[in-house]
Amino acid sequence: MKLSPFINSLQQSLKSTAAPVGKDVAEAASLLALSLEPAARLCLLEAMSGAADEITLALENTSVEARLRGQDIDFVVNEPTHTETTSAPTEANESQSTDDVVRITLRLQESLKDSVEQAAKSASLSVNGWLVSAIASAVDSAPQSGHGARHGKRNRSYKGFARS
Repeated sequence: MKLSPFINSLQQSLKSTAAPVGKDVAEAASLLALSLEPAARLCLLEAMSGAADEITLALENTSVEARLRGQDIDFVVNEPTHTETTSAPTEANESQSTDDVVRITLRLQESLKDSVEQAAKSASLSVNGWLVSAIASAVDSAPQSGHGARHGKRNRSYKGFARS
């Protein structure tokens, strides 16, 4: 989806609104209109991304993503393949299903991203679905308390008093 027509319309509206006030205000509005472009693009991307999230929540087993490509937005619809079977929800998934869905940004190395995409494709899942499943498995198998294993090592801190 091309954003430029929307940005241009916003810029033209700002200029038109300022024109009757005077030449100085019109020049200031022109400069402001040009500087607004990056913020307006980001605002439109956030709005479209939020809309994609709402659509995803309304659809069963389908996700919609808004992706920025250059200066334009592409929408991607991820549908499960017909061979995908839905598993019965686990106790952990049931407790998480009542939570609000939140968006996070995840930065990956390109090679890891490619591996994740391949693993998701092999599992007939969207990348998001595969990542949610992987994270849920990791959280479920993690130690429950803050004490104990950390990166495979025991926590060797001691508490108390000592005299010398």
